[in-house]
Amino acid sequence: MVELKRRRLFSSAETPSPNTMQISSRKAQHKTIIMILDFASSCNTYEKEFYTQSYFDETPCPKCGAIGRFNMHGSYCRHVMYFVEVSLVHAIIDLKRIKCRSCKSTHAIMPGDLIPYKLLSLCVLLHILVTHILDKTPVLKIAEQIGFSFQFIYSCISGFVLHKPRIHLYFMETLNVFASSISSCTELLSLIEKPYIKFQRGYIERNRRPCFMRKFFYGGGGPPIGLAVPSAAAT
Repeated sequence: MVELKRRRLFSSAETPSPNTMQISSRKAQHKTIIMILDFASSCNTYEKEFYTQSYFDETPCPKCGAIGRFNMHGSYCRHVMYFVEVSLVHAIIDLKRIKCRSCKSTHAIMPGDLIPYKLLSLCVLLHILVTHILDKTPVLKIAEQIGFSFQFIYSCISGFVLHKPRIHLYFMETLNVFASSISSCTELLSLIEKPYIKFQRGYIERNRRPCFMRKFFYGGGGPPIGLAVPSAAAT
């Protein structure tokens, strides 16, 4: 049984200022905020990271390509669900933002296991998929164990089916295997081995977008997703 806990990752005495609130306009968010995933960080460790301008000295801007030309630029709040050992935690994390001095674009710094525009972390989503597809656990039982609706579980499964052709292509290119040998959902999911974050990074490097991100899936794929390159001085 997965235990659900709730955690707020900033003091209840702190009232977020206007520049820390999540942008409500989708149009403005699409134009101005481009995600950068930091694979040196996870949902579990993100709040322990003390991001400074020097941390991004070797990180390229995903919009214009300029390297290390960033200023810290506030933050905003984001809901996420992830595992802490065997407990499923619902938390609000304070995502940092940086702004490129060359093209003036704004970027949200996200932990590597966070899927943009998704409530669930990568590990929680893959736990649901593995439990159903590989372990053959019924959807209703998973919903009862985790505390989600069965409709939500089905939406997670449909998201995997939506991304299946691209996951298939990714493994064909990286493993040099024939298409027919990894055609089923079971075979593809079994190839996404732990640590799952390694798969996600490789997928982003080839596709410029995270796996399982449904937003902007059609119509050009939306803005590119960047990858943080922590400077040697900061690590």
